[in-house]
Formats: sequence, C-alpha cells, structure tokens
Amino acid sequence: MSTPKLNLTAENSTEQRILDYLIENASTELVAKINFGKKTLAGALDYARGEARSMAIDGCAVVDDDTVFGWIIHFFEEDEIKEGAKKPKTRVPGGVKAKPKPKPAKKEKPTGPLVMDLFTGEAVSAVGR
Repeated sequence: MSTPKLNLTAENSTEQRILDYLIENASTELVAKINFGKKTLAGALDYARGEARSMAIDGCAVVDDDTVFGWIIHFFEEDEIKEGAKKPKTRVPGGVKAKPKPKPAKKEKPTGPLVMDLFTGEAVSAVGR
C-alpha cells in the first residue's frame, strides 16, 4: 500500500505530528475528505483543544494520544464540524469565577469619651464598656 498524499500543510511541530499520524492511519475515505475539503491542521488542533478544555477540571486536563488523534480524525470525518466553529470559552485560571469584592461597611463614628482598642488600634467609644 502506498503512502497517501494529504493536501495539508503543517505549520509547526505539533501539526507535523498530527500530519504524520494521518498519513500512517487515514483510510482511503478520510484521505478523500481531507483532500477535497477545506479543513486545516490548525482547525483540527483548535477542535482538539476545545474538546480537552471541556474535560478540564480546575483548568487541568490529562488526555492520552489515542483520544486526541480520535478527535482529529472525527474533526476531518464530520462535515457538521466547521472549522473555527467550536471556540473555547475563556475562563479564569483554576475554573474559579471572579467575585466582586464586598463594599466595606460604614463605621459608626464613636461618640462621647474615646479609648483606644488594644487589638485594632482604633478609637472606640468608652460609653457602654
């Protein structure tokens, strides 16, 4: 069996690794879809990143090679998956949503004779102590 020629160009080492995998493992049908389609290795990589992000817990995902290559093949096989259609959501690192800081409560101005609180160093009313 001859090595298939794929109409894809790798722009970096990650895309080259994906291209090498596809050359070794793509079926005749997949080669035809890739060569006559408009999808790119960059689009496939974006799709795989989005899939990995959806699996992340606290901003971390561990995904084995077979799963990632499966996503890549799925990306090229499925016509419904459009390049760039699955944009990853931006998240706060660690998956924690930023909460607005509560406004500090207004301090009541002490009245009458004042004493200094030894723990906070603030002036407090001596009345009622």
